[in-house]
Amino acid sequence: MTKLSKILCVFVVTSCLAFLGVATVLPLTGVNWDRERAELAGDFLFESTTSEADGKTWSVKTRRGDKSLVSGAKSKAAVVLASRRHMVKEQTQKISDLKTRIPKVQQQVTYWTTTTTVDRKAIGDRNAKLAQDLAALNQTLDELTKSNILLGNDTFANLQLAKSRREEVHRLLDQFSEVQTDLYQINEQQKRLRDLLVRTRGVVDRLERRQTQLVKSGAQGKYEKDVP
Repeated sequence: MTKLSKILCVFVVTSCLAFLGVATVLPLTGVNWDRERAELAGDFLFESTTSEADGKTWSVKTRRGDKSLVSGAKSKAAVVLASRRHMVKEQTQKISDLKTRIPKVQQQVTYWTTTTTVDRKAIGDRNAKLAQDLAALNQTLDELTKSNILLGNDTFANLQLAKSRREEVHRLLDQFSEVQTDLYQINEQQKRLRDLLVRTRGVVDRLERRQTQLVKSGAQGKYEKDVP
């Protein structure tokens, strides 16, 4: 890059000097100054004034910055050449500035090249590490997914078992209710039977007392037993 910049700078300086030489020689060979002035009209403002004392004079100034280069020139050639010289001077100054900036740019290029190389290596290492971490995370995710599937199956089986147990509990509760109802009915039946037994015993006792009274009064039946 340094050699190329130097070659370009030398080429531009040589071209400017050659152009300046040509511009200097052209007045001697009959240059078309009107055409030359028209070519420079984009960057320079050419003006002419006429007075009795000086006759027709020419002046030129830059359009950018409005800087006066020549005033009171007696010919178009003078203002055109002044414009050309100003252009060469600006170009030379730009070349000088560029030459001054080239070492700084080279230092920046070297710095950023080194930095970029280091960063590229660091980024590559970081990407490799991230790829490994991602692979490990994917493996962990697969294992967790499998574990969740197994856990889901176990949970579903436990839910089904709990459901069947709840159904069994409801069935046993229904049976228990039926047993309690039957037991209640049996107890009620026992109560009625005990009441009936008590009443029957009462009747038997009355009949036995009646029989005893009848026997004592002299009545004897075929099937009656002797009363002591």
